[in-house]
Amino acid sequence: MSGTDVFKKWRDVTYLSALFHDVGKFRQRGEMGNTLEEEIKREYSYEIKNNNSGLAHQYIGAHIYKNSSLPYRDDVSIIISKHHERLENLANEHEILAKIVSLADKLSANERMDYSQNTDLDRIKYMKSIISKVSVLGVDDKVNFYRPLSRFSLAEEVRSESELLERMVKKEYESLWKEFEPLIKDSALKELWNKEPDGVLERVYYLLKEFTSTVPSAFYYSEPDISLFSHAASTAAIAVALLIQLGEGIFEKQNDRFIFASSRLGKLEEIVRKLQDNQVSLKDDEDLFGVIKGDISGIQDFIYKTSVKNGLKKLRARSFFIAYLAEIIAKYIIRKEGLYNSNILYCGGGHFYLLVPAKTIDKLEEYQTLLDKKMYDAFGLDLSVLLAGMKINLSRLVNFDVHDDLARLIEEKKNRKFANILNVEMFVPEDFSGPRCPYCGRKMEERRYGKAGEEVEYECTFCESFVDLGYHLANSKFLVIEQIPELNRKPQDVFDVFKNFGFELSFENEPNKLSYAVEKSRNGTYDPMEAMYYVKIASYVPRKYIEKNGREVTADLETIAKQSEGVKRWAILRGDVDNLGSIFKALKSSVNLENRRAPISYVTTLSSELEMFFSVALEKYVRNNYQNCNVIYSGGDDFMILGPWNELPMLGSGIRKEFEKFTKNKNLSISMAVAIAPSRKYPVYKLGTTAGELLDEYAKAYKRNGREKDAIYFLRGCIGWEEFDKVLEIKEKLKELITKGVSRNLLHVLDTFADKDDKELKIWRLYYYIGRLMERQKEVIEDMDKLFNSILVSRNRLHPKLGLIVRWVHDETRSIEKEDELLSEVEVS
Repeated sequence: MSGTDVFKKWRDVTYLSALFHDVGKFRQRGEMGNTLEEEIKREYSYEIKNNNSGLAHQYIGAHIYKNSSLPYRDDVSIIISKHHERLENLANEHEILAKIVSLADKLSANERMDYSQNTDLDRIKYMKSIISKVSVLGVDDKVNFYRPLSRFSLAEEVRSESELLERMVKKEYESLWKEFEPLIKDSALKELWNKEPDGVLERVYYLLKEFTSTVPSAFYYSEPDISLFSHAASTAAIAVALLIQLGEGIFEKQNDRFIFASSRLGKLEEIVRKLQDNQVSLKDDEDLFGVIKGDISGIQDFIYKTSVKNGLKKLRARSFFIAYLAEIIAKYIIRKEGLYNSNILYCGGGHFYLLVPAKTIDKLEEYQTLLDKKMYDAFGLDLSVLLAGMKINLSRLVNFDVHDDLARLIEEKKNRKFANILNVEMFVPEDFSGPRCPYCGRKMEERRYGKAGEEVEYECTFCESFVDLGYHLANSKFLVIEQIPELNRKPQDVFDVFKNFGFELSFENEPNKLSYAVEKSRNGTYDPMEAMYYVKIASYVPRKYIEKNGREVTADLETIAKQSEGVKRWAILRGDVDNLGSIFKALKSSVNLENRRAPISYVTTLSSELEMFFSVALEKYVRNNYQNCNVIYSGGDDFMILGPWNELPMLGSGIRKEFEKFTKNKNLSISMAVAIAPSRKYPVYKLGTTAGELLDEYAKAYKRNGREKDAIYFLRGCIGWEEFDKVLEIKEKLKELITKGVSRNLLHVLDTFADKDDKELKIWRLYYYIGRLMERQKEVIEDMDKLFNSILVSRNRLHPKLGLIVRWVHDETRSIEKEDELLSEVEVS
């Protein structure tokens, strides 16, 4: 092998060794049995005796890896077995890499010791939930909640310690391990490695994510608040970035000895030791790493800038496209830098963070120019990607206090979009003849139809390709993303955009071990023997049964609208987590109060818990409880759902309650807004835009009684989630009266009173009207009395949400289809 090939091999070995360095902890906590224990003791008898360590997790992990079907079994198993040894005079490449993995291991979670040596069986063996503790207020209420053991895609709500202590934890670990073990022993991996090694590296990453995201990294001497996967992934990110920063010279010998490697890594080990005691000096702590933030700008306009025809398919496709564009660009950079999936610390909501070697920051402007060119060719000025980066030393890596600095750098660049290519691309002559697409500006193609081709229409090939993407998302079972040579031409369709970055997306209906599952089962999971992971953006689609040909097809807007109670309209619900940026910044004060540090593993664990809810749990909740609703997208920290208008506020309340159950954290909240279509054929993209404006301008701005946000906007008014159940209770009482035959004039009267302020309100008139109504309809006297007591806050004050309640009941009990009868307001006033 050439020197480059040798270094790539050691890079792969480092990555796999770091990813699997603690897999022995997973196996150790199950029911290993005497036979397996004795076999490992015999295999590593010398190491166990020499290190006086007993049957430690590193030997169990080494044995597991050596007996798997994973790549580089001999090399990786050696490094796993040595990553806790005190290595000084490094004798070979394995010891060099074991030293690098050991350093990365310590930096990843800022750990002081190897937890697995203790056998204190009284400590809880479940992962403490970070999302249940984090608070923008820095509040620590001392109540801990834990994540039950499960696959990632089957994640449950968090539980208290008392709820979990009665469970058979050893059997749960064994059960989860028995699902995982056949996947790493799968003989097909060996054949796949020869054909698609990068695909195999990605598959093993996702297998670990699926099976070890609820397994605590440690629980003996430390709080079990970091998942085994997050610790493994961040350790791999640090180890590979460090290896690349040190370069091939780390393997050079001096007089047949690795003197340079021993000295260089020994000094780094000393700095790490001082870091743990807060004694490191800045002059010794050099910048070895870099952090890059990527930000896609122009998302909202891009998603909703589309034609009415096939609007739902296009909206779903564009939402998917933005989510995967961010991921593909992140992969584009790490692929060029020789890095791996683990170096993508976070990707969601049109943003990504990468951990890279410090030398990569020196090439940031080169990457910005490349991205500017590719994005301009695809979207003109409509969509851009901004990169900001900074070099960091070990202290900043451990503290990971980079978010504010990177956000400031991104803001500074927003006024200089495409600055790197202004003089090159924007003054190239272009043919503007013929009709142009009003949405993307491309030249439109002529399409003829009719018997003799006498009818003519013009179509934009690029914009219409989103229809094809949307169709596959709703009807295909698997997505395959393959690395290919970069296309390097102006994209003709949406799939070409990905090809320009060196990735090809295709959809299949047959299982593929290197694919992503598009279609999840009813419980929200997938078969890992058929796919390596699931598509990261939730997209549940309701279907209707066609009796004529006996098949199911995707429900259209007309079908969804007809499922509404009362006025037949569809609507859009949009929502996102309040103060997400502040939540990530609050990690430092919320979960590591003693050291005031937020190790990189905390960031990845919190990101993982958010993904559990928005990519898995939310979609499962909709699928099981609101089958008429269509999840256009859900991922990162936000979602958009289309459904019958009257179901969406109930769905929103359900999502909010599920989120609270999932996190057990009352300091976290979600704000939402419902926008109702004024007609069944109203453009989906327009209503999506309106819902976003309502969310930002009203729900996020709603203040009351010392609270703000944490609300839903609906029917021209905001309801705080703490108010919702009471509003719903009054609404149901009023609705029951109307359905029992009480005159609808009651709605008009209540609406009239609801619009008056306290000074104008003559409450005696309402008393008089209600009294007369009771006399005429004695059968509802008791119900009327209950309603009146509910809406009367005091002798002269009515419930502040009465107007909204009346509009809700009016629309839900009305069957007339005239547009002017709909009380709901769609446009932002």
